[in-house]
Amino acid sequence: METGLRRVPASEHPLDRGMISIEARKVLERLHAAGYKAYLCGGGVRDLWLGKEPKDFDVATDARPEEVKHVFRNCRIIGRRFRLAHVIFRDVIIETATFRALLDESEETESVEVPSRRNREIPDPTFATRDGVIVRDNVYGTPEEDARRRDFTVNGLFYDWASGAVLDYVGGIADLEARVLRVIGDPATRFHEDPVRMIRAVRIASQLGFEIEPGALQAIRDMGGELANASPERMHEEMLKIFNCGSARAVWRLAMDTGLAQRVYPEFTGWLEGAGEHGALWTEKALAQFDVWKKNGLKAAPGLQYTLLFGAWMEAMAAAAKGTPAFVAATEAAGAALRGGGQLVKIPKFIQYDAERIMGAQVQMAKSSGASKYAERMRKRAGFSDALVYLKFASGFDPKRKALFERWAR
Repeated sequence: METGLRRVPASEHPLDRGMISIEARKVLERLHAAGYKAYLCGGGVRDLWLGKEPKDFDVATDARPEEVKHVFRNCRIIGRRFRLAHVIFRDVIIETATFRALLDESEETESVEVPSRRNREIPDPTFATRDGVIVRDNVYGTPEEDARRRDFTVNGLFYDWASGAVLDYVGGIADLEARVLRVIGDPATRFHEDPVRMIRAVRIASQLGFEIEPGALQAIRDMGGELANASPERMHEEMLKIFNCGSARAVWRLAMDTGLAQRVYPEFTGWLEGAGEHGALWTEKALAQFDVWKKNGLKAAPGLQYTLLFGAWMEAMAAAAKGTPAFVAATEAAGAALRGGGQLVKIPKFIQYDAERIMGAQVQMAKSSGASKYAERMRKRAGFSDALVYLKFASGFDPKRKALFERWAR
């Protein structure tokens, strides 16, 4: 990894201000006008350099969160581990973070006095770890320190609003050009600090079509067990990002190859190993469907996504529940799949309920002609459209269900 600052002036890079969202431009402009450093950072700079449309735009600044709130009335401060300012514009949030310092574990739990530039009282930021895993980190630093605290070199670039230059402290530009995803620092140490970085590495590399640097790839293969130390809620958020990233099928393949998928969903992947071609084909097509939706600007409900992904498994569990009424077997299978005791993802109950409704509706639709008064009442139920989407998807594997879908679609 390169060291030192590489500064690429505005005339020599592909980014321009018109490519940045109007909300992010407002944040950058007003912070700069208030006398603060204002940089576009992270994936937004990376994607703009590659000619892609960023999913969102994040800002880095030397303004403390309370100072950002002083500049923007439409701002709230969130987080404990990372205190961030969210500047809110109707349905758009611009995440604005203060530059953070490079610290080692010898400094853990120490409070660091950081004076306010406006002489207002600001709580002392702190840094703390537990067994080498970061649990609190609010020590402020310089742009270079902040860049070196980020996860991957291609995410460590800054676009300086004042000069229009791209600032690279970590060799990110070279890795963009080489199409390599490289961890900043020692991969094993960085993955131990935050195991979710392994999931992010697999997702980002697949989205960009990059190769993961060999040392980092080996660390991922060796350290998958550390995902058990990650927050189940964060793991759920990361899974939804994968479902909706536009490269879900490629991410899943790499996650299976590195062993991460087996760590996250041990019961499901264990079933897949013995399910034969049908299970593998169903899963691949479900993930491909997520990518089609993303390409067409559509976003399915998480309950439908999980039901499609686990559909073949749920149906196999329901079929194995001999002596249990079909409706009960279907809903119980859906609940069991999403509540799986061995998985590392905590799926919210409302998503579980949605999956149960979708699977239960399959049994109910199979018992009706689709033209009765009962069928009309079913069509008005919450979640029926998702149940119909599932039936259409499943009909691709079963001619009988294709005829059933056609009846209900009419």
